[in-house]
Amino acid sequence: MKHFLFFILALLTFTSCSANEPEMPEQPQPVQPEEGGGSDYFSGKKVLIAYFSWGGTTRRMAQQVQAITGGDIFEIEPVNPYPTSYTPCTEVALEERDSNARPAIKNSVTDWDEYDVVFLGGPVWWHTAPMILHTFAESYDFEGKTVVPFTTYASTYRDETLQAIVDMTPDADHLEGLGLTSGSINESRIQTWIDLINEQYGSLNPGGATAPMEGTVELWQRGNIPGFRENVNNSDGPDFMPNMLVYTVPENIQPKGAVMICPGGAFAFRSMQNEGYDIADMLVPMGYQCFIVNYRINPYSMQASATDLQRAIRYVKAHAEDYRINPENIALVGFSAGGILNGEVLLNWRDLTNATALDSSYRPDELDNVPVSACAVGMIYSFYGRLSVSMNNVETLRAANLPPAFYCWGTRDGFAGQFTQNSNAVKEAGVRVETKVLQGYPHGYGSGDNASIWGKDFDAFLTPIMHGNSAAINNVSADLAENTTETYYDLNGRVVSPDTVGNGIYIVKSGNSTRKVLKTN
Repeated sequence: MKHFLFFILALLTFTSCSANEPEMPEQPQPVQPEEGGGSDYFSGKKVLIAYFSWGGTTRRMAQQVQAITGGDIFEIEPVNPYPTSYTPCTEVALEERDSNARPAIKNSVTDWDEYDVVFLGGPVWWHTAPMILHTFAESYDFEGKTVVPFTTYASTYRDETLQAIVDMTPDADHLEGLGLTSGSINESRIQTWIDLINEQYGSLNPGGATAPMEGTVELWQRGNIPGFRENVNNSDGPDFMPNMLVYTVPENIQPKGAVMICPGGAFAFRSMQNEGYDIADMLVPMGYQCFIVNYRINPYSMQASATDLQRAIRYVKAHAEDYRINPENIALVGFSAGGILNGEVLLNWRDLTNATALDSSYRPDELDNVPVSACAVGMIYSFYGRLSVSMNNVETLRAANLPPAFYCWGTRDGFAGQFTQNSNAVKEAGVRVETKVLQGYPHGYGSGDNASIWGKDFDAFLTPIMHGNSAAINNVSADLAENTTETYYDLNGRVVSPDTVGNGIYIVKSGNSTRKVLKTN
């Protein structure tokens, strides 16, 4: 009876030796990576598909990946082949898992350093990846490479196996993996997946593919998300990846600049319709490239959310040429908690500050070399501070060197008094502030269903700022033509002492010459 129960358990858990990989394997031959035809995927980087397959199912998936990507393919073969019969194979696999074994591999990859993107896959064996994949992962240096996990399975433990492949390659960046059952392996499904991760790869490599003009941009690479938590229980679900939605003006219209849109929702949800989609629909016709930021919510901290917004700003600035904007013409607009998030970034996550301040295990990448700034901020029923509490310390606000601010709130809003106090404090700190108070409006009105409610006023506020950025150097030059000493100005035209400037972009006037400099103290 016990033997029978073990057999049933093995049938359910050792998935790839049964329904997942049902065919009996042919005797494998030693191989070096077989060259593919190459392709335009992953910005033309060199691709390797490395896989372990017991009965043929994972091999079929790997071969289809090769056919689409044009990458080279390498079969991971053990020195001591696994039993070809099901039950003995399950017993060996279980023993290897329980002893944390590292089965020896017959061959090695030649010219490993030439590969930039590595697909790494195998079947689900006893709830996880086969131990021979650990041997492979520990045999090579994955620093600077991008790993794409894939697996084949019968019914369960797909996600755990994909995560195991991510965990065994911690020095790599990661793209979204795919797990398929034997019957679901087909060209269409794999093509859709590869198209998705190809776009993801381009979005996370500023020197790579052109930025998308519509759709979704994922902000981080899997395996390198600062402050990541497993099994998060919120409305986004455990597999949520921070992202932004892209809405752009037609090609025949020259955009004024970009607006990063942060919906509110008390960090418990994001009010996407009236504080996200409706806002983009209002601002795009006015000439703004719009990006709705899907930042993390509870149980993540506001600091984790701030790194998401910071990352989104960096992405847009890095791709300013693609979006046809001046990289200094990036404004923020936030609603309720979304505005508070804007304030958190402007107060504490500017310039070259990166996510290591939140998570020391985070590995900075190329985007982290892009300084974070904003030319203006829209506080729509919001303020600098924390949930329900505005921060009105004038000296702290002055020290933050904040951009011009547009405040809008309704007289029926329970926080109207705090909006008034905060806008006054920001103005006292030397920041240009415009306010619009809506008579009889409560909290949460979004666009107000009409651009005339506040959208046109926001446009009138932003337009001269964005036009002025292009003329800022000329204005400084005209005002100080006779000055022969170096004078630093921030992007709002205010004089800054060169001895106290922080990281960021400054306009420097010296004699009759004017230039922009990036300070990285």
